[in-house]
Amino acid sequence: MYVKSFLVLALALAPLVAAAQEGDGFHMQPSLHWKSGAHRVDLGAVLRVRTEAWDAFADDTDWFTGTRTRLRMQYGWAGKVLVAGEFQDVQLHGMSSDSSGAALNYRNANDADSHASGDSIRGLFVELRPSETSFLRVGRQDVKLGQELLYPEPNWRYLKTARLGERLVGTVGWSHVERAYDGASAGWNVSGVQLFGFGARPTTGVFDAETGYRPLHDVVVGGGTLTVARGKLAPSSELGLFALHYKDDRPTDEGGLPDDVALTTFGAHWLGVYALGPGNADVLLWGAAQYGRYNDLDQSAGAAVVELGYQLPGVFGKPWLRAGLNYATGDGDPTDGDHDTFANLMPTNHLYYGFIDQLALQNLTNWFVQLRAAPHEKVSLNLFVHWFRLSNEDDARYGGTGAFSDSAFGYVARPSLGYRHVAVEYDAVATIALHPSATLELGYSWMDGAAMFRTAPSDDAKFFYASIELRY
Repeated sequence: MYVKSFLVLALALAPLVAAAQEGDGFHMQPSLHWKSGAHRVDLGAVLRVRTEAWDAFADDTDWFTGTRTRLRMQYGWAGKVLVAGEFQDVQLHGMSSDSSGAALNYRNANDADSHASGDSIRGLFVELRPSETSFLRVGRQDVKLGQELLYPEPNWRYLKTARLGERLVGTVGWSHVERAYDGASAGWNVSGVQLFGFGARPTTGVFDAETGYRPLHDVVVGGGTLTVARGKLAPSSELGLFALHYKDDRPTDEGGLPDDVALTTFGAHWLGVYALGPGNADVLLWGAAQYGRYNDLDQSAGAAVVELGYQLPGVFGKPWLRAGLNYATGDGDPTDGDHDTFANLMPTNHLYYGFIDQLALQNLTNWFVQLRAAPHEKVSLNLFVHWFRLSNEDDARYGGTGAFSDSAFGYVARPSLGYRHVAVEYDAVATIALHPSATLELGYSWMDGAAMFRTAPSDDAKFFYASIELRY
C-alpha cells in the first residue's frame, strides 16, 4: 500500500517540479536521480494494474485482476560500473474455481486459491563496462535473446523486440509475475559486429506469484549470438547467428520428465527495412535446427519464420500491413526412438502465436496477417488474424512458455484427435498514451476452435483485458 501510494504521488508531482540544473545534487527530471562527481544513483518505479476476463473453451466468463509494483535502484560510477536492483510485489485477486485460460494457470500455480501474492527480488546484478563497446554482467538479470542490438527508429525497434526477440529465450513480461535468469552475460561490439554470450539458470515466476524468483537449479540455458549491424553486410539489412544449449534435469516430482532434456539449437536471421515506392518494405527470415536428447529419445527438429510487411508512414494512420508464417516440426511417429517435435525452450510466446496464448512453437503451422496503425499521435492499434494448424496430426497440440515452477514442466500436450486444423484467432489491441508516464491498453481476442475442441464444453475462447501502467 505504501509503495503504491509513493508511486502515485511521485507521478503526480513530477510534472510540477522544475528541471534541476545539470550538475551535482538531487534531480527530479527527466528522472529521479542524485549525482555527485562520477557517482550517480537512479530511482524508478512502475505500477501496472490489469483486469482480465476469460472464457476459454468454458461455459461462462470469469474476471480477475493483477497488480504489479516494481521499485528499481541503480548506482553508477564513471560509466564503468553499474550496480542495479529491482524489487517486485504482485497481487492477484478474484481467481474463481471456474476460471479458464490464463486465469486458471495462475490459480493452479498458486495453491488453487482465489488470491495470491508475492514479493521478490526481480533483479540484482553488477555490470562492468571496460570500454564503450563492451560489458560483463553478473547476477540476476533479464535475457531476451534477439534484442542484443537495437536501433532508434520505431519500426526497427518494433521488429527487433516484438517480431524477433524472445523467440526461444525470454522473460514472459506479459505475465503478471515474469521471470529472470541467474548467471552471467557479456557483450562486445567490434566494428559493427555485436558478440553476445550468456549462461544462466532461470527463476520461477510467470504464473507462480507466491514462490516466484526462486532458482530452478536443475535447468540451465546458455549460448551466444553474432549480429552484423545493418549496413555492414548489405544496405538496410541485419544478419544474425545464434547457438543455444538447454538442459533440464529436474526429477518428475519437480516438474521434470522421466529422463533429462539436453538440446542444442543453431539458427540465423535476416532482417531488413527497405525504401520502396511511397513507403517501406520489411523482411524477416528466421530459422533454427535442433539436436540432442529429449526424454531418452534422439532429437532432430527445426523451425522457421517468414514475415513480410509494408508501411506507409506518410499516409493518415501510418498503416503497416504485415503477413507471415511461423512453422515448427512435429513428430509423425511417437513410437519410434526419435523425437522430431521442435522444443520451444523458454520463450515469450504471447508476442507471436495469438494473444490468447493457447499454442507454442511446437508442431505448429501458423499463417497470419497483421495491421498496425496510429490514427492519432497518442493512439496505436495492433490487429491480427491467425490461422493455426498442426504440422503433423499424429503429434499433439502444445501450449506453454517453458519451465516456470518446481511442479510443472512448462509445456502441456493435448491430443489432436487426428485433426490438423486447430483454430482461427482474431486479436485487437488499442494502446493510448494518457500521459508521458501513463499508458492505457485495451485488448480483445476470440479464438474460433475447430473439431479437436469437440470434447470441451465450448469450442471457442474469448479474452478481454484493460490495463493501465504508471511509470517514473
